[in-house]
Amino acid sequence: MKKMLLASALAAFVCVSAVSMAAPIKDPQAGDLKANINYGLDQKEGGRSADSRFSGGDVTYVMNDKWDLQYANNYTKGDNDNKINENYLIGNYRLTQYVSAFAGGSYVKADTYNNQHYWGYQVGLKGQIPIGEKWQGFASVGVGDDVNSYEVGVGYDITPNWDAHVKYRRADVDVDNYNDDVKGWQVGMGYKF
Repeated sequence: MKKMLLASALAAFVCVSAVSMAAPIKDPQAGDLKANINYGLDQKEGGRSADSRFSGGDVTYVMNDKWDLQYANNYTKGDNDNKINENYLIGNYRLTQYVSAFAGGSYVKADTYNNQHYWGYQVGLKGQIPIGEKWQGFASVGVGDDVNSYEVGVGYDITPNWDAHVKYRRADVDVDNYNDDVKGWQVGMGYKF
């Protein structure tokens, strides 16, 4: 019960502070809870530069040996003041130790001249692989009605609970009056409770 309350609080924090999927949980066990926060560097919104800033985060709760529930947020603010805020609530199903399939709902808010909000879906695959004792590689690809995205990165375990990661993420966003991409490098930290 404590972990569920903490997960709710962290999800609310991530949502409110607009802080993306990052280094996944190594050796997930039922009841594990992990939060990641990312900072965007050299971001782009379309062909334009975007602010370097907190750019997303995620909270993952391991329900059992096959299923995780995850909330993820990705936020990009272009130099032209366009703001793209992607939110996802997804279920992850582990196909193998290293590969998961996911599906869930999306809510994309495109604060452009027309201020549009869109509900949709996204499905895809995620992978992770150990690279030595403390390193792991990870990647994901998602396809949806409003957003198609991919990311690739590497994480490093600082302690059994803390990790750091760097990744490249690109999302092609197509919502009514906004059709462009957001992309760039992100660095971040994760904590497993």
